Amino acid sequence: MLVVQKLKTLVAAAFSGAIFLAAAAQADTADKVTVVKEKSVVETRKFDHANPGPEVPLKGREAATTHCNYGYDVEVSCQPESSKKTGENYIGTFKVSRVAARLSLPITLWLPDTVNKRLHEHEEGHRQIYEEIYNGADKVAQKQAEAMIGETFIGQGKTQEQAQDDAKRKAAIELNRRYCGEILNYARLVTQLYDNATRSGTNRTPVFFAIRESFLQAWIIGLTRKR
Repeated sequence: MLVVQKLKTLVAAAFSGAIFLAAAAQADTADKVTVVKEKSVVETRKFDHANPGPEVPLKGREAATTHCNYGYDVEVSCQPESSKKTGENYIGTFKVSRVAARLSLPITLWLPDTVNKRLHEHEEGHRQIYEEIYNGADKVAQKQAEAMIGETFIGQGKTQEQAQDDAKRKAAIELNRRYCGEILNYARLVTQLYDNATRSGTNRTPVFFAIRESFLQAWIIGLTRKR
């Protein structure tokens, strides 16, 4: 009985130690990542419905539109793993050691001078969707950046410094791709579902219910895609 009890104690201690080490490793990775999220900036611009002008980004038969940009500026630090000179160029392998990202969200509502209440509310619904998604964007960016710590990229240049800068650039491009792939694609899906639910603002579906329905449908679609 005493042997069994000691065995249980050892197992429990080992398990607790594993949890502690995993938590410590996660905390260490988090310390190497900085994510700053700026406040969203909303602008409303009016245009002549009879002559919108080339600067107004209307598509097809749209009467109004709302555009946003999920800005993602990132700086990556890398440590050299190995390098060699081939001809006049240096080729090296560099490991990502730190990531600093800055997020932003400018939104522009493009409304015709003849805009009515229903159309205005519909475009405001798009704004609410963009901002609601942006509420969790910093968590997405943090998780993606932490996952990249320790990843390696190959860079090349006339000098070792240029090769390192090339690796940093490639890592930054990859992080940007991952962020946009998750945030921007999700925003496109939800807004398309929202337009479907409201028939682009032409039916009487309340904006609040259309937004919630769109997020629910997007969540269900996400579940089916994971299977």
